[in-house]
Amino acid sequence: MRLLGKTGIVVPSMWVVFSVSICAAQSIPSCSLYLHEVKPDSKYAFAQASLIALVHAREAWQEAADFQAEQKPDDDPQTLLIAMMRHTKSGSDAYTCAGMALEPYKKSHDEKMIGFTADFEVAVYKQHRFLNDAFLETLRKLPTLSGQQTKLADILSSIEVERKKVWNDLVKGTTLTLIGLLDQTKPGKGDVLDTIVITRAERQKLLDRVLESFPEVKGEGEHMDTTEPVRNARLYYQFLLRPYKCADE
Repeated sequence: MRLLGKTGIVVPSMWVVFSVSICAAQSIPSCSLYLHEVKPDSKYAFAQASLIALVHAREAWQEAADFQAEQKPDDDPQTLLIAMMRHTKSGSDAYTCAGMALEPYKKSHDEKMIGFTADFEVAVYKQHRFLNDAFLETLRKLPTLSGQQTKLADILSSIEVERKKVWNDLVKGTTLTLIGLLDQTKPGKGDVLDTIVITRAERQKLLDRVLESFPEVKGEGEHMDTTEPVRNARLYYQFLLRPYKCADE
């Protein structure tokens, strides 16, 4: 089966296009355009998808940062509330897009590595979306909570604590993705794994994508970006720079 896009270009069904989608009810998220060849049993393709998902996660992170930057001292409460809800909803869409990038890999025949890790990471992004939904619901109830500052503070602080835990879970998911690139059948000296299952060209493509999407990973010392999405991307960067042998070496 093949799909015909609006431009008239025929796209093979094995290619998943994350394109701009708009509907009145916003039930379908508006995702950045990515062309990714879905290969559920390829660890290289899965590493690509995980990186694409991380780019979307940074978009969600940026929404919160943009809201903070846009605030003005003379903004009225209604303006602030609308802006906060808008950025939160956009962040939710970005987290949904992240999950969409990984969803096909949940059905991989490699259940122990790809399937398990994809399911884990999709659950992490769904949890981010759930926390956003909880935050939006709290914002909708602000009029009824206006005289209950303690309760409001308790709800919002709990969401912040849970958000930190979910980001830590994503570090685990990213680590599992990278561990999956190690060739378990080729132990080196002392049974230390020193070979990866991807070729030199694939390794370079992954590294190029990391640097293109997250140039901040090269920062060091006081110039190091410690935001959560970049922290995850740095794991890719550091792993790909290690002196591992590639599959075609």
